[in-house]
Amino acid sequence: MRLYEQALSYRLKGMKVSPLSSLFLCGFLCLARLGGEPLWIAGEGGVYRVELDDESGRLSEPVLACAYNSGSYLAIHPELDVLYSSYADEEGAGYASFKPSGDGRSLELQSVQRVASGTAHLAVSANGRFLAGAHYSEGVNYVLELEADGSISNRIKRLAQEGSGPKRPQRQARPHWVSFAGGDSLLHSVDLGTDEIWTYAVGDAAESVVLKHKVKFPLGTGPRHMALPEQGGVAYVSGELNLVVNSLFYDATSGRFSPLQYVSAVNAEDQVENSNLSEIQRHKSGRFVYTAVRGLNRIVAFSVDPETGLLQRIESEDARVNWPRNFTISDSGKWLIVAGQHSGEVRVFAIDPESGELDPVDTRIEIGNPVCVRAWGRL
Repeated sequence: MRLYEQALSYRLKGMKVSPLSSLFLCGFLCLARLGGEPLWIAGEGGVYRVELDDESGRLSEPVLACAYNSGSYLAIHPELDVLYSSYADEEGAGYASFKPSGDGRSLELQSVQRVASGTAHLAVSANGRFLAGAHYSEGVNYVLELEADGSISNRIKRLAQEGSGPKRPQRQARPHWVSFAGGDSLLHSVDLGTDEIWTYAVGDAAESVVLKHKVKFPLGTGPRHMALPEQGGVAYVSGELNLVVNSLFYDATSGRFSPLQYVSAVNAEDQVENSNLSEIQRHKSGRFVYTAVRGLNRIVAFSVDPETGLLQRIESEDARVNWPRNFTISDSGKWLIVAGQHSGEVRVFAIDPESGELDPVDTRIEIGNPVCVRAWGRL
């Protein structure tokens, strides 16, 4: 059962539904399937909605769902149809929440909380009570409480990070990725500037969030994003500055990380000036890990050893876009969708379910400055 069907089933529990209503709901779900899987893309001018055909991998033409100053990252509420984005207007920068309007293909502004600019990543807790944001330029994370309807409250905790590293972008702390874990009792922050993962304890309110411990990467790694296992196991972190994928054993109970393996995503002879790693994701099957290389413009695929979680590089595929800042894997696990920030385009690759190799699909859409593409299987 797809996520939107589960959500609808949950909402209808205890309700008496007439035959006519049942027919309408069945028709709604069929239309949702026929329309394709929705993708949301943050780009120039706001957030766009695109539909992915799960049989062919083709993309529909993008529709501007809500116009505003471009967001840099998107997140979704775990239960409600509420989407979150970084946000800016003439009054300042911060975060915004949006709700579907009309036929569900458009979004309307629900709430705004202005805190700071430079948002690099957003995350929502699994219980739907908190929104967290990493601010690369300011060197801080913010944790904000969410209201029952998913709107963003003014109950905020500011978490400043300090430190530096040996490379030019590491002159200060640079939080680049955040995620809740441990049944929402933990918040992990990957800091590119300090070469560390900062782990915070989370209580019942934003004000309760406090630093718990840190783990260090090799100097100059510049850790950017993490593929974090929900139940413990092996986590994977993209080293933006040294082009290395870092494998770490993750103890879900303590929230601690232990280094296991460092694998270069790029052969030394293939590196080009100003190339660096960006997004990293583990396939839904758990068998493959993918990372993007900006500058060199590649998507690198790794196989995952089922016993140890260690990686072996499979292939380095031409991303067919310029500056692949972000990508996502479809809800079905059949497609990888990559956004080229500098070329202003989005492309699709078929994922071989046995080998994990990528095969380009003959589909392409244009969106100015696409910096985040997300597939959630609903909304």
